[in-house]
Amino acid sequence: MIMTETPAIDPTDLMWEYLKGFHAVHHMAIGNELGLFAKINEAGEGGRTPASLAADLDLHGLYVDVWCKTGYHYGLLEEGEAGCFVLAEMMDKLLVNAGDPRNLAPLISSTVNYGSDDLRTYAENFRTGGTHRFQEHGDDFSRHVGDSTAGFHTVVARRMLGGIPGLKGKLEAGAKVLDVGCGIGGLMMKVAQAWPNCECVGVDIDPHGVQQARAKVAASDVADRVTVEAVGSDGIGHDGEFDLAIMFEVLHEIDDGIRPDVIKDVAKSLKTGGVMFILDETYPSDLSGLRDPSYNFAVQTQFNELIWGNVVPTIEMQRELFAGAGLKEVAREPIGGIFTMLVAVKE
Repeated sequence: MIMTETPAIDPTDLMWEYLKGFHAVHHMAIGNELGLFAKINEAGEGGRTPASLAADLDLHGLYVDVWCKTGYHYGLLEEGEAGCFVLAEMMDKLLVNAGDPRNLAPLISSTVNYGSDDLRTYAENFRTGGTHRFQEHGDDFSRHVGDSTAGFHTVVARRMLGGIPGLKGKLEAGAKVLDVGCGIGGLMMKVAQAWPNCECVGVDIDPHGVQQARAKVAASDVADRVTVEAVGSDGIGHDGEFDLAIMFEVLHEIDDGIRPDVIKDVAKSLKTGGVMFILDETYPSDLSGLRDPSYNFAVQTQFNELIWGNVVPTIEMQRELFAGAGLKEVAREPIGGIFTMLVAVKE
């Protein structure tokens, strides 16, 4: 038997930490849903007492008191003045500020409201091989997924795309941009706002996302430069048209049986010299990678999205996809310990 390095933490303590994490996620979701974190944040350095929070939000006093003390135990809250609690360091950015790319509140809510439902079906699906794909989750789920990535859209649209060599000039001049798997449309609208001369086309197979994206675009200040198209098995339907194709948290969600054909179709839509920008998880290629902290999010994503039919690709799989589509990888960079940024050019 091959022995692997054991964790420093006692195995029993490890189990208790996992159980604690389950409850901590629900604690945070409750605080978000009821507005408790937001109210504490509004109070600033002085903080809020549990009694004042309960009164302002019309909540049960004892329950709020225990919620605050539990949050202190978890390190989410700190002691303020005269019986008050304040947010711990960074918690305003992680749990309250919706526009911050580090904000995890939507992901926490989605985990509790939707992830838990999926996980309850795992035992039966393990027996049957059944799936419950992304598109089958409904309107609210599509909106939650869009919200969970919204904070990162500005970073992608302005800083990351603008930092790709040779691309900034095209964006400034008026590139035509394809957003593959556009969801509810948040990213392509940010791209259009960041680069006023660009025209954006979003495509998706999720009817719930397409419907919401069209409504959001119609109500925006970029409706004249952004369009949304539903796509099906016949593909994207554009040929040599785009300067840039974006796939943000999409690659691993494409059925691995058709993934090579989809990437070829996206490449076909690019002009010669066009850029494909991908931000996605990369799954470890071997067992050692499964315990490498840089792969934490990818490993968790693969398990969480197993019954969606998703297979998170390894670096070898990603490179094979590019080669098969006539794309040359020109950049690869880990982002925030979560994603991999991939940039490829159509030759």
